[in-house]
Amino acid sequence: MPPQSSYLAELSRVFWERLADLIGRGLRSLHLSHEAAQWIVAGLVVLGLLAIAWVVLSLLRRRSSRGQPAEAAVSALAAPAAAWDAAAWRRELERCLAEERIGEALKAAWWWLARSIAGPAVEPDWTSRDLVKRTERRELRDLLRRLDVLTFAADRPGLADLQHLAERLRGTLG
Repeated sequence: MPPQSSYLAELSRVFWERLADLIGRGLRSLHLSHEAAQWIVAGLVVLGLLAIAWVVLSLLRRRSSRGQPAEAAVSALAAPAAAWDAAAWRRELERCLAEERIGEALKAAWWWLARSIAGPAVEPDWTSRDLVKRTERRELRDLLRRLDVLTFAADRPGLADLQHLAERLRGTLG
């Protein structure tokens, strides 16, 4: 049995021969001059190298973004979430609504609801499904589903939609 390196070298050699043959046949069928064919091959090589560089750079960027920034974002979210009770999140919701800050108001609405029904046990990584499951408050599923739709919809929700949701929250939570 030949060593792996000789097998891979032979496989690589056959691949490049077949690729060169394929390019040669394609260029011959176009009836181009020798110089034009060289320019096309050079262009294909440059495109191939650029594609490889793009893949390598995107992998490196993805690998470097997996580390500390994600952990820092979770801890930055956990700090106010852990410190604030339901009343503080309700005040934050009212402030965000008054300032028409939709994204922050959606976050405050979720945390107000979560702190109101789960208290300090709620964790920053919980989803709405986790909240219903762990608190066994199935009657809140529709309200949480509506909050999720507003939060994760492709279009930005309007202020009126969010104010209506806040009224429903006030009616449910008191």
